[in-house]
Amino acid sequence: APVITYALANTVTHQLTADGITSFGTYTGSQQLVISLSGPTQVCANSTGNVYTTDAGKTNYVWVVSNGGTITGGGTATDNTVTIAWNTAGPQTVSVNYNMSSNPTVLNVIVNPLPVPTITGLSSVCAGTTGVNYTTETGMTGYTWTISAGGTITAGAGTKTITVTWNTAGAQNVSVNYTTSNSCNASTATVYNVTVNPLPVPVITGASSVCIGTTGVTYTTETGMTGYSWTISAGGTITAGAGTKTITVTWQTEGAQSVSVNYTNSN
Repeated sequence: APVITYALANTVTHQLTADGITSFGTYTGSQQLVISLSGPTQVCANSTGNVYTTDAGKTNYVWVVSNGGTITGGGTATDNTVTIAWNTAGPQTVSVNYNMSSNPTVLNVIVNPLPVPTITGLSSVCAGTTGVNYTTETGMTGYTWTISAGGTITAGAGTKTITVTWNTAGAQNVSVNYTTSNSCNASTATVYNVTVNPLPVPVITGASSVCIGTTGVTYTTETGMTGYSWTISAGGTITAGAGTKTITVTWQTEGAQSVSVNYTNSN
């Protein structure tokens, strides 16, 4: 039977023995090792614990990672695995060689950037306001909204748009995170600050006791507002100033009467 011996180099020598006749043939060429390499090729920036594996039982492993990654485990001359933290978005690579092969295997890796969610909606509202909408990017999954204690989500949780009632005056906020089509989410949720303004409490100054038939009685509230709305009971008549901060009244009927006002402040 033939006996064949190989030298793993650029020259392979064949020794053939048959019927007592020995002959030699030499073939000059290149016999390359095929080095396997597997692991995740689509990852998120700042992801850790990404394991890449090559053939076991070899010697002199040489692992090389592009600048966007850091070896956090394995990756020595005796390891057939390496664990990588991918720090920088963009095209990256990991490669491995062993047994002094001249051609390492290179695996291309895409490191996807983390999203930065945006939020649109009212940043200044009045206490007690209902139906306030806040919206972020469309086409994502796993929308997670959080709202500070002064507000309540009344609709839209888990979607791109929520509806909020702001109950408490003061500094409030709404935040969101989500997962992109590349299975990445922001390292921290986006926070949107909202000022919830207290409702005004109008005051009225003027005569609280008058004689029937008295004319020219003035009542005044705060200055600098808009939309002044005065109301007077049936025993009196507004004779001037409707829509302003000061009205003039004639009281025609005796008994308990009243005057009221509302307005819109600068908020």
